[in-house]
Amino acid sequence: MDTGELLTFRAAFERELRDNILPYWQRYAVEADGDGFYGAVDLQNRPVQTANKSCVLNARILWTFAAAARAYPEAGYGGMAERAYRVLDRHFADDTQGGFFMALAPDNRIANDVKHTYAQAFALYALCQYYAWTREPFALDQLQRLFALLEDKTKDPRLPGYGEAFTRDWRPIGENRMADHNEPRSMNTHLHMLEAYAALYHVWPNPDVGGRLRELLTLFLDRIIRPTGHLGIFFDEAFNEVGAARANCSFGHDIEASWLLVEAAEILGDPALLARTQAAGLKMLDAVVRVGLDQDGGLFLESLRHGSHVRTNKHWWLQAEALVGLMNGYQLTRSVRYWEDLKRSWAFVDQHVIDHRGGEWFTKVNRLGEPYLVEPADDPSPFYRNDWKIDPWKCPYHNGRACLELIHRIDQLIH
Repeated sequence: MDTGELLTFRAAFERELRDNILPYWQRYAVEADGDGFYGAVDLQNRPVQTANKSCVLNARILWTFAAAARAYPEAGYGGMAERAYRVLDRHFADDTQGGFFMALAPDNRIANDVKHTYAQAFALYALCQYYAWTREPFALDQLQRLFALLEDKTKDPRLPGYGEAFTRDWRPIGENRMADHNEPRSMNTHLHMLEAYAALYHVWPNPDVGGRLRELLTLFLDRIIRPTGHLGIFFDEAFNEVGAARANCSFGHDIEASWLLVEAAEILGDPALLARTQAAGLKMLDAVVRVGLDQDGGLFLESLRHGSHVRTNKHWWLQAEALVGLMNGYQLTRSVRYWEDLKRSWAFVDQHVIDHRGGEWFTKVNRLGEPYLVEPADDPSPFYRNDWKIDPWKCPYHNGRACLELIHRIDQLIH
C-alpha cells in the first residue's frame, strides 16, 4: 500500500475527529446550567430540556474524551472526560446497592433504576479508559470493585454468560431486557461485556478477568457466531438461538464483532486462540461484505428471513464500525480489496452521513444517502431518533472511536 495514500486518509480521519466530532460534543452536549450533559439535542443543535439522561450516553462520552485526551494530551479534551467521570460517579452510581442506574431525569433525579448489564458494561469500559488516561489509584479500585460486583450479581452461576436486567437491588427481572421479546440472553449485551472485559484485562491483567474474557470469547466462537459467519442475536439461558431472530442478521454488530473479538484475543495473548479468532473475524467480515455492503460503500442495517429481505437504511453507527472492520481485514490479510472497500465506505460517509453544515453525523440515511430528518411512523429507528443529533443512544463513541482506531492502525502500518 502506498504510504502517501495512507497518510492522506489518516489526515482525513484526524480532521473529522478533531474538527467535527469532538468539537461538536464540546459545544452542544454540555449543560449550560448543570454539571453534566443534555439528554438530547435536536437537529438545530438545541437542547431537548425534557429528555432524560442516559448512563450509556454518559459512559460513551467519558470513553471518547478520555481516549482523545490520551491520544492528544495537549488538546484540552480532558475537561470533558473529567466532567463525564464526575457525572457517572456522583449521579449515576448507586451508592447503596452498587452499579449504575439506567437513566436520570434532567434534574438528576433517578428516572430508571433498572440495572442493565449492558449499561454496567459501558460504565466499566469507560472507566477503563479513564484509568488508562489518569492512572489514578482510586480509578483502579473502582474498576476492581465493579468487576467483582458484576461477577457476583450478573454472572449466571450455572450456565454460560450473564443475565440481562436486574432490579435496583440486583434481583433478576424478566422484562425490560435488551431483547426484542425479553429473551434471557442477547448477543449485544455479551459483545459489550467482552469489549469491557478486554479493556479491563488490558489495564489490569488479573487472572480472574483473563479467565472470564476467555470464556466470553469462546462463547462467541462456539455458540454465538453462526456457521454462516453472522452473529446470532437472541438466545435462551443455555445459548440456543430463539424466536424469529434466527432468520435475521445485524450487519453492524457482525462487522463490529469481527474486530472486537480479534482485539480481545490479542489482549489475551494466546497464539492458538488468536489464530482461531482471526479466522472467525475474517469469515464474519466476508459475510457482511457479501450481503450487507452496498456498491456505494454504505452498510445496510440488517437482513430478514435468512437473507432474502435486506433493510437498506444506513444508520450512522454501522458505517463507523464498517470502517474499522474493513481496516482490520486489511491489516490481517494485506488484501487490497478490503482497503478499496474502506475507501468507498469512507466516501459514502463523507458525502452522505457527515452533516457538514450542522456538525456531527446524521442518525440514519436511506439507501441513496438522503438523511431522515423526521421520525417516520412507518420506519422508526430502534432506540434512537432521526430528528435528534444527540440522544440516549446517539453518541460520539462509534464514530469517534472509528477515527481513533483508523489513525492508530494507519500509524501501525506506516511504522
